[in-house]
Amino acid sequence: MNPIKFIPSLTPLRGIAAVLVVFFHYHIFLGPLSEPENLMVSKLYLMVDLFFVLSGFIMLHVYGEWFEGEVSKTGFFKFLRARVARLYPLHLFTFFYLFIWVLYMKSRIVFEEVPIIIQNVFDNSALLGVFTLTHAWGTHMEATWNTASWSISVEWFLYLLFPFIVWIMHRGQNVVKILLAVFAMLGLFYLSYVIEPVWTAEISEQRGFPQDSTSSGPKNTIDVITGFALLRGLCSFIFGLLAYELYKREIGKQVLKHGFLFFVIWAFLFGVWYRDIFPDPIVIPVFLLLILQTAYAEGQVRKVLNSKVFVYLGNISYSIYMVHIPIILTLFILSLIKGESPIGPEEINLLKNWMGAFMLLLFVIIIASLTYRFIEKPARNRLK
Repeated sequence: MNPIKFIPSLTPLRGIAAVLVVFFHYHIFLGPLSEPENLMVSKLYLMVDLFFVLSGFIMLHVYGEWFEGEVSKTGFFKFLRARVARLYPLHLFTFFYLFIWVLYMKSRIVFEEVPIIIQNVFDNSALLGVFTLTHAWGTHMEATWNTASWSISVEWFLYLLFPFIVWIMHRGQNVVKILLAVFAMLGLFYLSYVIEPVWTAEISEQRGFPQDSTSSGPKNTIDVITGFALLRGLCSFIFGLLAYELYKREIGKQVLKHGFLFFVIWAFLFGVWYRDIFPDPIVIPVFLLLILQTAYAEGQVRKVLNSKVFVYLGNISYSIYMVHIPIILTLFILSLIKGESPIGPEEINLLKNWMGAFMLLLFVIIIASLTYRFIEKPARNRLK
């Protein structure tokens, strides 16, 4: 088995995506960061799909050779053990952190009187799913406990499939890869135009929201976070696998290696998100191009991306992602105990909100640095 070659810049890209997720959740939970007609921040839920595409790319780069010839029992369980070591310790830690806060909240107020959405999030019937990383597989409509971990549950599902997808990809060569691309593209459109409208209506009703509560939000979305979220993750993951196949053959390198294209792709994404003029299913192939460009990048952009700050953000990106929602939910719980509304004021004060968002980000980075240093990294090394 050949030594694994490190691909520069992909780690910093993970860090950038994690930071943008923090801004997205501040925007929807604590205070708007843009005017209602500007949907650039509202569309940042797609950073999770960027994570899925990145995951497919990196998994094939690191573990692809393990399963090209066969899916052996030894290789399969060795792979799963490595992925459990990566995902599970911090997932478990953030759950127990929230569990203690919920016990405290229930000792101070009547839990049945809190908003329905809070009751759904901290649903004890979801505990089995949380412990087995299956809580986003369709047993609950709501993302439960550390709500960001719905995507970690989907990742676990993808890891279970990954060895078999790799094996299939190397049986039929290009024909199978083309069929996988067609499946992934059709799956995203099916999710957006068949599943998403029904899911959104059902989850809004379950949360006790008005039927028109999402009328001003993004359209043509794939923002399903349970059940068919497995399809969402799978389609994006497949695009990541295909991106790596292109990378191995250096397809498009002579064009995409130019550093300025990194900014062009991001500018294009934020431009089409501004007025929501680009359906989500089309964004996923753009993420494929972004990852290829980042992997190929040369010159000053590559140097900046691989600076200590961006590399460090990438290293702690999983911790950033996993701790920011528990911090926000702690603020919600404290508000409920004080008898205040957990939802921020509806008026838009962009300067104040952006200052608050950066303060939250700074605090999240501090906590994420601690969880990475004392929980995520040592637990992963010990389990592996």
